Amino acid sequence: MQKEKTITATLVEFTCDCGQGVYRVDQNAKIIHTNPKQWQHICTHCQKEVMLAFPFPIIKHRGEEFVLAKHVRFEGNVYLRGEPNEGN
Repeated sequence: MQKEKTITATLVEFTCDCGQGVYRVDQNAKIIHTNPKQWQHICTHCQKEVMLAFPFPIIKHRGEEFVLAKHVRFEGNVYLRGEPNEGN
């Protein structure tokens, strides 16, 4: 059974070079399975696209970094260099 507990945590965002937006995972993009994995992000202000090794924002608690569950449950995945994928 799941149990909830209130904690104090920090939201970590990745700021865009435009200085006015932050990057968010592009929900329509696929995870690229390199080492490390990469998620496509889009700036909330200028729409610049970048690939990052963490799906931002992330949560930091007691020195540990946590990603949001929706980013590890992507159904669309891209594998590179002959790694297995859904079509093989």
